[in-house]
Amino acid sequence: MSCQTGIVASSELAAYLAGPAHPADRCIKVNIDDEELQLVQHRIATSDYESDWDRNVMVCIEDDEPCYIFYRLDDKANDGEYNYVFLCFVPNNTSVKNKMLYAATRATLKRIFGDNRIATEYLGTVKEELSLQGYKNHVLSAGSSAPMTDAEKELAQVKKDEAAMRSQMSTNSATLPGLNLPTTQELLNNLEKFKKGFVNYLQIKLDTDKEELKLWDCSNISASELSGKIPNDEPRYHLFNYNHSFEGENMWRVVFIYSCPGYNVPVKQRMMYSSTKACFLDSLKNLEIEVAARTEISDGEEVAENDIFEMIHPQKHASRAAFIKPKVPSRGGRRLIR
Repeated sequence: MSCQTGIVASSELAAYLAGPAHPADRCIKVNIDDEELQLVQHRIATSDYESDWDRNVMVCIEDDEPCYIFYRLDDKANDGEYNYVFLCFVPNNTSVKNKMLYAATRATLKRIFGDNRIATEYLGTVKEELSLQGYKNHVLSAGSSAPMTDAEKELAQVKKDEAAMRSQMSTNSATLPGLNLPTTQELLNNLEKFKKGFVNYLQIKLDTDKEELKLWDCSNISASELSGKIPNDEPRYHLFNYNHSFEGENMWRVVFIYSCPGYNVPVKQRMMYSSTKACFLDSLKNLEIEVAARTEISDGEEVAENDIFEMIHPQKHASRAAFIKPKVPSRGGRRLIR
């Protein structure tokens, strides 16, 4: 259930994990910077794991900076390798895009480090939760519940992360029904105009800095002009009310387009657009804007007028051969069955 973010380990982190030094270290801190997993610091073991915990983990954590921490325990697995606790610290005031990024990249980092070396893991939103006492509380709480399979653990963790994320996405600003991100009043007003037919094209931008949806373009265009509206450097949502004739009837049909110009777009931006899309479409239903077709494209050339028409009215392929019942095999003469 993980989302592929495209985040990879930096050369420094990869070399560190491959080298012989890190088993001697008690605490390893990693964060995401410039779309790479970066080694921030590593601290050597000086005593037993309980004595070392707070003077290592609590020093590594900054109140407003998300990070990952691998903490080495004193016991070893059957293969002779040390067991580790994997901590993910995501403060409550972290931006939504960073919460999503750290949640979606966690599985990648575990795989790089070695899943089999992680004895337990948990998420903290305040520093105290990652203290030694917080760790003991986590172990006690986990021990009191029924054993779960790996799949059940992953599902439970995903639900926990999603619930924590949703709790931080509430806002006092105007919000579309069912949409997790706030939207500007200007966009709401123009969605109403679009619904009533005053305009037939809206372009919506997701402002990743302000974490809100806002209107970027509002106009009346022809289908042939639509491809020229698709940006080649940033993702966008598009709503186009297509006026056309079909089987002798003139009609209007709404098409939703999510344009994203390939993987040169920053990972955080792609994730935000991709994760918000379903909620935005649900909100359009609540506003009684019926979407007849939807598509995802990387280039404006993918939405020529014939493409739009085909999306709304898929051709019935007449070349498909009709089913012909096979003839009953000839029985021939009577046969004696022994």
